[in-house]
Amino acid sequence: MRRLLAGTTAFVALTGVVLVLPVYSEPAPEAVPVETSVEEVAMGSFSDPAPAAEVQAGTTDPVAGVPDAVPTLSASATDVAEFSLVGVTWAFDPAVTDTVVQVRVRDLAGVWGPWTEVSAEAAEQETGTDTGTPVRGGTAPLWTGPATAVEAELVTRSGAQPTDVQLDLVDPGESAADASLADPDITETADAAVAMPPVFSRAQWGADERLMRWTPQYASTIKAATLHHTAGSNNYTADQVPAILRSTYTYHAQSLGWGDIGYNVLVDKFGRIWEGRSGGLASTVVGAHAGGFNTSTFGVSMMGNYDVVGTPQPMIDSVAAIIGWKFSLYGVNPKGTTTLTSGGTDKHAAGARVRLPTVFGHIDTKSTACPGRYGYARLGEIRDKAAARMANTKSPIATRYDSDAGLRAWLGAPVGGEQSAAGVTWQVYANGARLYSSPNGGVRLVLGGILERYLAAGGPAVLGPPVSDDAPTPGGQGAFVRFQHGDVYWSPATGSQLVRGDILAAWLATGGATGGLGFPTTSDAPTPGGGGYFVRFQRGDVYWSQPTGARVVVGSIRDTWLAAGGPTGFLGFPTTSDTPAGTGAHVRFQGGEVLWSPTTGTRIVRGNILDAYRAAGGPTGSLGFPTTSDAPTPGGGGYFVRFQRGDVYWSQATGARVVVGSIRDTWLAAGGPTGFLGFPTTSDTPVPGKGAYVRFQGGDVYWSPTTGTRIVRGEILNAWLAAGGATGYLGFPTTSDAPTPGGGGYFVRFQGGDVYWSAATGPRIVRGGILAAWLATGGTTGSLGFPTTSDAPTADGRGAFVRFQGGDVYWSPTTGTQVVRGSILSTWLAGGGATGPLGFPTTSDAKTADGRGYVVRFQHGDVYWSPATGTQVVAGAMAKTYWQRGGSSSALGFPTRSSYPVSGGMRTDFERGSMTWNATSGAVAVSQ
Repeated sequence: MRRLLAGTTAFVALTGVVLVLPVYSEPAPEAVPVETSVEEVAMGSFSDPAPAAEVQAGTTDPVAGVPDAVPTLSASATDVAEFSLVGVTWAFDPAVTDTVVQVRVRDLAGVWGPWTEVSAEAAEQETGTDTGTPVRGGTAPLWTGPATAVEAELVTRSGAQPTDVQLDLVDPGESAADASLADPDITETADAAVAMPPVFSRAQWGADERLMRWTPQYASTIKAATLHHTAGSNNYTADQVPAILRSTYTYHAQSLGWGDIGYNVLVDKFGRIWEGRSGGLASTVVGAHAGGFNTSTFGVSMMGNYDVVGTPQPMIDSVAAIIGWKFSLYGVNPKGTTTLTSGGTDKHAAGARVRLPTVFGHIDTKSTACPGRYGYARLGEIRDKAAARMANTKSPIATRYDSDAGLRAWLGAPVGGEQSAAGVTWQVYANGARLYSSPNGGVRLVLGGILERYLAAGGPAVLGPPVSDDAPTPGGQGAFVRFQHGDVYWSPATGSQLVRGDILAAWLATGGATGGLGFPTTSDAPTPGGGGYFVRFQRGDVYWSQPTGARVVVGSIRDTWLAAGGPTGFLGFPTTSDTPAGTGAHVRFQGGEVLWSPTTGTRIVRGNILDAYRAAGGPTGSLGFPTTSDAPTPGGGGYFVRFQRGDVYWSQATGARVVVGSIRDTWLAAGGPTGFLGFPTTSDTPVPGKGAYVRFQGGDVYWSPTTGTRIVRGEILNAWLAAGGATGYLGFPTTSDAPTPGGGGYFVRFQGGDVYWSAATGPRIVRGGILAAWLATGGTTGSLGFPTTSDAPTADGRGAFVRFQGGDVYWSPTTGTQVVRGSILSTWLAGGGATGPLGFPTTSDAKTADGRGYVVRFQHGDVYWSPATGTQVVAGAMAKTYWQRGGSSSALGFPTRSSYPVSGGMRTDFERGSMTWNATSGAVAVSQ
């Protein structure tokens, strides 16, 4: 069968298509949208009347079935703008039933007319429809003609009283087109199966489409027609009809909250037909004319009250004509019956399946007088006339078949008669092919494997009618037919497959069968586990779900995703289609991302690691493409992904962090997340103009071009950071954290000094000459031991010092760096140290020349110690003289008493003598 199609493609493309859709001619120039207006006059409620209303006993004009003294809510509005239609509305309440309103108006001549009874209008708009305006209860609209005042009275026979009652006074506006209408815009097509009677369009009666605040809804087919009457005035003129329609439109759409005029078509008493509800005359748009029975019914309303006067013959003929045309589109028998499911009325409970004539009156489904006793009596005649029009016409299928000799020869003879279902009619032919006819698609040819797939998918009931003929795909590698709810494509390699909805749209956007995906290899089907749908194509898939839409997934990204469980795995549905990125591509999923490049392959990144990666620019950023997929860290505790130029690590405690370059390498060499540094707590962070660092749970790793990569941790790290870190006076570390020689502590060397730590002394900063002098003594293993203070200025600011376990090291610009310790240190500090009379040390602690003790020389004196004499200070000129004579090696020996004041000067006692300094002459006298 498919091989036969190839030889008939050209002739099929040229065959005529019978369309039954209406054709719109150029609208008359004077027909323009007319702006209407509504004045609302509050009446309030029985318990709380509005200022313009009151509650009185009984009605002014008797109402059948209402006692004389019943409470009546009445209102009078005499200071209002001109209007031509009146309605009364109230807050919607299902309990408010059997409400009657009577109205009288004052015309332009100042004459009050008679009281007119207006019955309540049922809530005909289906429940739950979003019309953009709250639905209200109310009366039918009453056309009054131009008026300037109104009085209204409201009673309820049932006793339930409405609230928030208001008068709605509608002014239809004016249009010069009302009195000079051209021919109807909407006319029949030349090849229509049943002649469509001319219809005046919405544009011709001046519909202001700005009032449309809802999206039309459509049923799957048309099963019946409902006959109504408007219950308004019968005394209108032909010129007034457009104004009546505009007023009714405004009242239905705004005042009652139905979003649009309720009826699909209206017919005036002159036999003219008018387009009502928006959405297309030939379509299945759902009206608001028979609440509970709107779906799949075509609402036709006769303009006037046909409970009080007879129905004019021209109107009946036009009603039959429009119903006959509509039924011909959907294969409905005007003299048959159908079963409709009730949405809930006072006659038929919700869900009840009701058998009705295909042409029925509104009264058959709800307690109402509509379409009036005279209108209801004409239903039989309407059915007969509609059936007669349909019997005298040829079907669209027969019209196309009979008019095309080539098509007849190829199809062969019809097999059986035409069949209909779901608003679609078809005919089977000898060669197995079919012609389908519908209002939406016209007459279309379907054959071979495409026909088989269409029928297997549910045919018209599921996919709707075909809207294109079987035709070759662009490039000629296969064939396709477009249906109302999806397409079926065929190729020799892939067979016939169904593609529909958003998946179809996404595929067509890639170029369809001639695009990157090629032909479908499977039909539209639910995903494993449900939740969405997918179609597999020759070079990729399209997946759809409600929250993610339709997305294209191809190549190794698709394979990796499917291997991870596809839509039922941890990645879920795709949220983007396959997207180029740099040298590769990526697809985002609900639970992560899959990326591919030629050098790195296909990798999965997800969760917080993915967020950090995206923040770093994703595949086109500093990290490049992933070289591994998301995986647990060694030893557990977190996850990581390796990228071309760095890694991202995550743990519950630290979040996702970027680690790159030699910082990463140094960290990993130290054991990575299972080593002493643990997980990173910051990402790679620049030190502006100098280097970079990453903070870890157990310390920091710093890098600069001149110092390389170094580890700093613990209290050493804290002390360094307190001193300004890498941007402080210590600069970057030049060594990593390491044990001190001989153990006992740790240290890190920095550009501007060292930080040493021991359990006994804590972290201390030592730098400059003090550091060099200390290290020269052996550092932590020498006589001074660990520092107990950090490098600090002396009290007078003229130098600096560090205190160590075994002594101090002092420095000043004039004296250099000197070591002072033991009792010499204690004595010097007791005398004020560097800010005392001795000043800074000018030598370090050293043995005396005779080896019997120690000495430190200061700027203004010396301090000596020996086991026999203890620590003694030799001050001023005496110190110089003592030193010149040989100090402790001289005949005087060690000082036995520090310099002390005497009359006229100072004296120092030694083992074998003394020295006295004369304050007047400055001379030093030595006694032995």
